[in-house]
Amino acid sequence: MLTKDLITKNVDLNKKIFIALSGGPDSTALLHLLSTINETNKLELKAIHINHNLSKNCFIWEKHCEDMCSKLAINLQTESVKIKSEGGGIEAASRRARNKIFENILHDGDQILLAHHSDDVAETVFMRMLRGTGAEGMEGPQIKRMIGKGILIRPLLSASKQEILNYLNENNIKYIKDESNHSNEFDRNYIRNKIFPLLEERWKNFPKRINNAAQIFRNRNNIYSELMYEKYRHIIGKKIRLNEIKELPDSKIADILRYSIKECNISSPNSKIIEEIIKTFIHSNPGSKSTVSWSRSDKEEVAGKIEYQEGYIVISKR
Repeated sequence: MLTKDLITKNVDLNKKIFIALSGGPDSTALLHLLSTINETNKLELKAIHINHNLSKNCFIWEKHCEDMCSKLAINLQTESVKIKSEGGGIEAASRRARNKIFENILHDGDQILLAHHSDDVAETVFMRMLRGTGAEGMEGPQIKRMIGKGILIRPLLSASKQEILNYLNENNIKYIKDESNHSNEFDRNYIRNKIFPLLEERWKNFPKRINNAAQIFRNRNNIYSELMYEKYRHIIGKKIRLNEIKELPDSKIADILRYSIKECNISSPNSKIIEEIIKTFIHSNPGSKSTVSWSRSDKEEVAGKIEYQEGYIVISKR
């Protein structure tokens, strides 16, 4: 059920709140929930609509958002971007453009709210699983994470798409429909429109099952992280002494590398890169020219590299 509690338990109402508003059902429901809270709490609230200029209807959507915010007496900031697909496709390029805008507008402690829901979690986890993600990837999107100087928050992650639609219908709230959601050219749409309906026929509440699994992974990872840091905190960091890890099993070395890279705020390498790092620096005799580098194809996170320096392996941005 979609209630104000989803927001009040995840969002600091005393700090500035931005909401990413596309005009679609999810962000529209989130905007209206915030509007009801604003009636009694007087929030420092602002909506931001980003026109990606990818649809012939993009200016209709922008006008819809302007009218909706005007009716609710909520300030709206509009931004226009030109999308260039440089890696990872149009979806990833659009996400990079949005995140860059968010980083530019957020100051210390500011919050940007996104309307992702539990069906989005299921799709994300399923896509990551197909790509061979590790245990952390199986957690799905985080409710909160840092973005620039601010905080990105997804308060609706425990609500389903159907609950959002029910809320909109019950309150007679209008929203726009993005025609691109029906294009199975995009991986996420293909999974949503083709794969999930088939799985749902045989395994009822399939998205909920994935969400349950994601929560189990999240709990497991939290416990494992605590144990890892307790045992290896003297090793984990941007400089790792080779003599301190050479005798450990490869699986332990891999985790020490992942946690160390995570602490450096660098994109996590995939399993193949981790294997290459271990082969280069642990199972061989590394020298000053030994290096392994990596990046994400969608370029959303900082690329990294590991080099050898006088008995240490050193992690840095590429």
